[in-house]
Amino acid sequence: MRTVWLTAFAIAAFSIHGYAQFFPKSSLDWKGEDFKARWYSTQLRALGEPSLSALATNRKSESYRFLWLRSFHHPVAVRVDLQADGTWILITKVASGAGGYSPGTLTTNTSRQLTAREIQTFRSEIENDGFWNAPNPVNDQKGTDGSQWIIEGVKAGRYHVVDRWMPKDGPTRNLGRFLAFDLAQLSIPKDEIY
Repeated sequence: MRTVWLTAFAIAAFSIHGYAQFFPKSSLDWKGEDFKARWYSTQLRALGEPSLSALATNRKSESYRFLWLRSFHHPVAVRVDLQADGTWILITKVASGAGGYSPGTLTTNTSRQLTAREIQTFRSEIENDGFWNAPNPVNDQKGTDGSQWIIEGVKAGRYHVVDRWMPKDGPTRNLGRFLAFDLAQLSIPKDEIY
């Protein structure tokens, strides 16, 4: 019995630590719960994504990610990373599962270098939309099914995350659409954009 309890405790401790590496405590749930951190971390692991909050320890790191979790459609992650040589890389990943359920396995993993114009436009979007000052966590969920739009950013040792449920406007909607459609050029039917 004691062995079972110790094993369960070790698994729970590992799980909590594993989720914390993706999102700082209380950064997602307005009640301080960790449901979203577990859910999002599971999806990010399936997509083979790194922890952006861990990058904040390196003041030279700059990276942004849009994690799009639609209840009944494939999980999507679009990330923009500053490279050591000053260039920017766009990474697009899609998994086979559903964002509200099991993530499935990685089916799309592409990358390309961004042009100077693309990154200039993206940086303008970040600044103009007020991403770094957008409040979080916010209790905006009004239903069960739908989609979560999660934008994370790391710059000059600072980490910020903005999480919204089916945003119709604002920085999360604007940045998510820009990353997914303007930069990653995802082809998604209109009825699957929610």
